[in-house]
Amino acid sequence: MQQTLTQTVADWLIAERSLDLPDAVAEFTRLLVMDWLGSALAGGETPVGTALAAYTRVQPVGPCTLAGMGMVASAEVAALVNGALSHIVEMDDLDRGSVIHPGAVVIPAALAVAEREKSSAAECLHAIVCGYEIAIRVGEAVGKRHYFHFHNTATCGVFGAAAAAAQLLGLDRAQLVWALGNAGTQAAGLWEFNAEGAMSKHLHAGRAAANGVLAVDLAVAGVTGASAILEGPRGFFAGLAPEGEPDSVVEGLGTQPYRLMGTSIKPHASCRHTHPAIDAALLLREQVGADNLSQIAEVEVRTYQAALDLCDNPLPESEFEAKFSLQYCVASALARGSVALADFAQEVRSDPELRALVTRVEPVLDGEIERKYPRQWQVSVTVKMVGGQQYSQFVGQPRGDPENPLSPEEFADKFRMLAAYGDQQAHTERLLDWIDELGGAGVVDYSVIGCY
Repeated sequence: MQQTLTQTVADWLIAERSLDLPDAVAEFTRLLVMDWLGSALAGGETPVGTALAAYTRVQPVGPCTLAGMGMVASAEVAALVNGALSHIVEMDDLDRGSVIHPGAVVIPAALAVAEREKSSAAECLHAIVCGYEIAIRVGEAVGKRHYFHFHNTATCGVFGAAAAAAQLLGLDRAQLVWALGNAGTQAAGLWEFNAEGAMSKHLHAGRAAANGVLAVDLAVAGVTGASAILEGPRGFFAGLAPEGEPDSVVEGLGTQPYRLMGTSIKPHASCRHTHPAIDAALLLREQVGADNLSQIAEVEVRTYQAALDLCDNPLPESEFEAKFSLQYCVASALARGSVALADFAQEVRSDPELRALVTRVEPVLDGEIERKYPRQWQVSVTVKMVGGQQYSQFVGQPRGDPENPLSPEEFADKFRMLAAYGDQQAHTERLLDWIDELGGAGVVDYSVIGCY
């Protein structure tokens, strides 16, 4: 019988256990954990964070820490809450090719299981790398159309969460196949929430992380899963991504650089699809001059279809809608010179001059840019002045992409900003010291992230 794709993934995961991570990979993974933790801490000081805390209080106590909340729960609940927390303020990492926020799903699952099992920091980091690899590969394979209805972070991320958790538990080949099969049958996450700015997006990341942990724990208990969950006639790709390329999930697996190294980091507090346009608008602000913004007649944003599907919102009424509005984000970059967390406050969104500028921003589809997506997230922005003068900027690699990376110091500055937003200033330096300990051979104190 021909080997299934899931069995091939299982074989790779087992082979990875005998390998050491290259220093550069381990160091970048630590930075990704820092980035994830900052987003999770910031998420705690939001209405969704408050609701998640209330949910946790009625759950059984367990051995796993909730970021910034000073509470503990089961591994599954910790993965759920920590995943959701880190996806709230829209500053968590993203992989371009798969259109997945891998950190919000993989890292909470890995940390929860590592704390429960008392895994070493090195084992935890390696599990995270493996989780990113599988989540991103599945996301790359589903194709563009999947993303119209389904949130890749949830549907594809669950495979990565399961892979990371499985590595920490040392599952054998059969159990690995069952775990991935159990994960795939739980794949879910629809974009309909975006029509009204519902909170389901945060649930997507949290539930995928928790379902990955659940899938692994069930496999350990003997619950079998489909061995051809990816390519089977009624499997993941057939049901959710019929135009995808399932074989590409394992193409070059084990012989190519880790997918984790291609992860992009967000410098702006909004949907990543808005970031290329924000970068262009910030450059245009320097050309136009902050004193001449009232003379802007029109701003044309030429972009790709997915950005329009998710972020073409000329009348955002809530903070969440503004984070998913190309019009608002470009206007904020032009008018305020930033698109930070504070730029989405009610008093800022109500500013009449900013609202007027929002109405003059016009996103349009550019065929050439669309052809390059999702491998490249490009944009061309043109500001047309009342007197007829025009200024244009093209951005091919927004800040935070691997080709235009943030420095370690910028990672730390972002972390401090997010921790302060989450009212965790008193714990910031201790948390940064803890992140420096990750990757060592010993067991770290995972409870540090609870900010007790």
